[in-house]
Amino acid sequence: MLLLFFLVSLLMTFSIFGYGLFLTRIINLSHSDYNFGLLGFIGLFCLSIISSYTHIFFPHNYIHNLFLHSLGLILLIIFIKNDQIKFQKDLKFFLLIFSLLFIALLISKTNEDYPYYHLPNSLQFAQQKLQFGIGNLNHGFKHISSLFMLKSLNYVPFFNHYLFNLTNFVFLVFFILFIIKEIFFRQSISNISKILLAFFFVLLLVKFSRIAEYGSDIAGQILIAVYLFLVVEAIFNHNLNLNIKSNNLKLSLIFIVFAITTKFILVIYSIYLLLIFFLTKNKKLFLYDIFEIKYLLIILLPIIFLFFFNFTSTGCILYPLEMTCFSEAFSWSLPKDVVSYLNLHYEAWSKGGKGPNLELQNLDIYINSLNWVPHWISVYFFNKVSDYILVIFAIIIIFIIFFAKEIFSKKIFSFQDKKEFSLFFIFTILVLIIWFFNFPSLRYAGYIVVFIFLIFPFVYLISTKVDLKDKLTLKKISVIFLISYSVFILKNTNRIYNEINIPASEHHNFKNFPLYWVEDKKYQEIFINGHKIYITDHKCWDIPSTCVRAIGSLKISKYKNYIFYSKR
Repeated sequence: MLLLFFLVSLLMTFSIFGYGLFLTRIINLSHSDYNFGLLGFIGLFCLSIISSYTHIFFPHNYIHNLFLHSLGLILLIIFIKNDQIKFQKDLKFFLLIFSLLFIALLISKTNEDYPYYHLPNSLQFAQQKLQFGIGNLNHGFKHISSLFMLKSLNYVPFFNHYLFNLTNFVFLVFFILFIIKEIFFRQSISNISKILLAFFFVLLLVKFSRIAEYGSDIAGQILIAVYLFLVVEAIFNHNLNLNIKSNNLKLSLIFIVFAITTKFILVIYSIYLLLIFFLTKNKKLFLYDIFEIKYLLIILLPIIFLFFFNFTSTGCILYPLEMTCFSEAFSWSLPKDVVSYLNLHYEAWSKGGKGPNLELQNLDIYINSLNWVPHWISVYFFNKVSDYILVIFAIIIIFIIFFAKEIFSKKIFSFQDKKEFSLFFIFTILVLIIWFFNFPSLRYAGYIVVFIFLIFPFVYLISTKVDLKDKLTLKKISVIFLISYSVFILKNTNRIYNEINIPASEHHNFKNFPLYWVEDKKYQEIFINGHKIYITDHKCWDIPSTCVRAIGSLKISKYKNYIFYSKR
């Protein structure tokens, strides 16, 4: 079973590379050929567009997904034949990284939101084509993310939904592969960019070692990390030729758009594009690349789909912003008072006013002005944020220990980018301020900006002292990476050991190793206007779609073979 689980996961990941290579040819991103980690992300981006389009007409069932993955493998084989030596080496290196990280995919206990809306949403896309007003059925169905679309593509025979977490896992694999290739195999990358990637590597393996905890938050912030690498390259690497700069610009837009489709609040990072534009000497080239027709279409489609599925689910172009809702225009849209209440709910939650075992009174007053800050500090900062800051400082200390001789020496490399550093840091502070005053939760776009704010001055400093083209320096980085990987392996090995040894009568044990645990929920099958739904009084877990937690005044209608749900 374990071997089959590994091989099927590997084949499905290989198919992603096929779509990555396909899209790079469509929009002429030749630079991406040099890094298979980058190609993996581009393949996921391509699949997010394809899956969004096909969901309008078809469920992502076995037939759909087997065809899609088979086509990806065929595309990969075609491109391998065109350039055998380079791709074969890259694929072998990918296989090594995939195997070394595979332990993280062996999950028993899933994310706390997984049974609530991650799994039901992904199953909805896998078992049903587009339906209108599903936000009326369950609170979780109001949340739209390209991640759920991508997870539904992993719905395949025998494994059913047990490969849904493969999506988060490949984000980890592609990011690690991307970092290693950029640091150790690319000479043209700037010193500051390589050091930044080294910090990201340690953070990801040490702090975010559990794929089950990724939820719908970490994958998008991984995309932001790659995006910020491209931003730093555009700002600090003055040796790039126009062709590579053009490709980097296209890639940075792809990554910020992709991140936004996973969670819209990541849009706050798009302001770095203004900095790139401001510092770009050839602004005509900047605009020319953006407004190239094929590329512009590729960039706009994911945003259009994001707005469209928000609308079909809730009646809002951008849920839960009340001003974007058409509550009175469509019977299946969410009522205005529901949207207003939930908007307050999310903001209060992010500012510490609500939680699993907490709900303050007068939340509208609590979130007003800075009333929330003292309580947020006591219940959230001195718990989640402070622990995260300690991890960041620990990473900084590790680098200081390894590079103490270079850091405290008088030797300084020529580095003339003080203006660029100041501007980049000012923009980082601006993003931090926007995040803090609107949704100050680390999972809501906060992990990366807090990390960048704390480590970038040190990254700038060490880049003036350390040369990552030097063999001894690369050996030190290799040792740091090996230590990080050892921590990653130890944490996951300990996690799996503990979960396997949980009594079979208790929750979250590997009864079906290596598949994750699913609670057996009771549900009732009923028909409303000839349409079958499944009713439960708690979390939906893997109850067949469409799962409904409360009927109330639910009405179901059908128009031109599309289902509409309403509670009016």
